[in-house]
Amino acid sequence: MPRHTNAALITRENAAAPSGAAVPCSFLAWYLGLIPHWIGTRSRLECRLLLRTHQWIVERVLDPEVDLADAAADLRQDGELTRILAALVPPDDRCRWNHFIQVVVANLRHALLAPVTRRNEAWLRWLFLIPYSIRPS
Repeated sequence: MPRHTNAALITRENAAAPSGAAVPCSFLAWYLGLIPHWIGTRSRLECRLLLRTHQWIVERVLDPEVDLADAAADLRQDGELTRILAALVPPDDRCRWNHFIQVVVANLRHALLAPVTRRNEAWLRWLFLIPYSIRPS
């Protein structure tokens, strides 16, 4: 897959909100406004983990072609997102980052359990804040 910035992934024409509507402009402005926070005060590895989680959200939750049940399968303890994030971590740092990855995946799994009626722009922002709000141990 070609490398994209998360902003470019979010602005894809086929990116859609969980309800199938286009991603709201207010969400895009919110996300772009937080880029200095996404990348500014974090280690390079933490930034990569955060942005890769955001990429997964765009590809597996926002894409209307992807069934949320398939996205939820990625969030099993040994699922695809865990493998994706673990692959970014150098072998010597795996113990330190394992807990961070487990908590991110568990919180995203919990978020996907929200009823469809609660999947609004606030819910969408919450998804992107999950990896940002968790600090490595």
